[in-house]
Amino acid sequence: MNIQVFSEKTGIPKSTLRFYEEKALLVPIRNKENGYRLYTDAQVELAKLIASLRLINVPLKEVQQYVASAESERQNMRRKWMETIRRQLDLLNLQLKFLDSNPNEEIFLMEKETERILWFSAEERQGRFAKFFKLGREELEKHGVKISHSYLKHVSGRQNVRAMIGFGIANHHDVSEISFFEVEEQLSKSLCVATYFRGNFTAIEDAYQSLIKYIVLNNYAPAGPIMEMYQGEQLDAVTIFMPVMKLGGE
Repeated sequence: MNIQVFSEKTGIPKSTLRFYEEKALLVPIRNKENGYRLYTDAQVELAKLIASLRLINVPLKEVQQYVASAESERQNMRRKWMETIRRQLDLLNLQLKFLDSNPNEEIFLMEKETERILWFSAEERQGRFAKFFKLGREELEKHGVKISHSYLKHVSGRQNVRAMIGFGIANHHDVSEISFFEVEEQLSKSLCVATYFRGNFTAIEDAYQSLIKYIVLNNYAPAGPIMEMYQGEQLDAVTIFMPVMKLGGE
């Protein structure tokens, strides 16, 4: 059949069929006399398959790979696409939840990138951990290690607090000779619910309670512990966040 009839039979525009031919996805034979495109009945199913994959936003290169693959590889690719779509649905549902909850300006969503963190433990009264951040920073600076962010992760206690103090560093740094730190962690990329605090750090518990209340009332599922994040050497303001969705397939 010619391209007009094939287009009508498959419901695919002629311009799209020409594009499929250009990308070697669906190649017609050519009439030897006039050079017109000719399609066979056997290509109808393939054409509809290609169009279906493109409609669900499968990348062109993956469509090309799928068409050329055996059934076992096709099954693996379908499973991968399904997992991607499920993660997209989870993200959309989380975004809808955030909009529907009508948060005030104190609560926001934040994408946290993957980061390598070195931790050591500390204990002090609430809001008085600045000296530990300085100790850790000085130790890293002695070894020429640059810091991206500083972190505090609550372990236990309210007035007297046990916590982990952490520092984000680049992956290329060799810290095998630094014995000051107790734990190394690769923090996964995640979407977080967060709040910002500035002021008297002995009252930081109020910001924690506000964030936790919002997370509980709106049924967010924690994907990691609640933490404080400080930018550079700044210790008078902090972002308090909790991961609620892993990103990037970690």
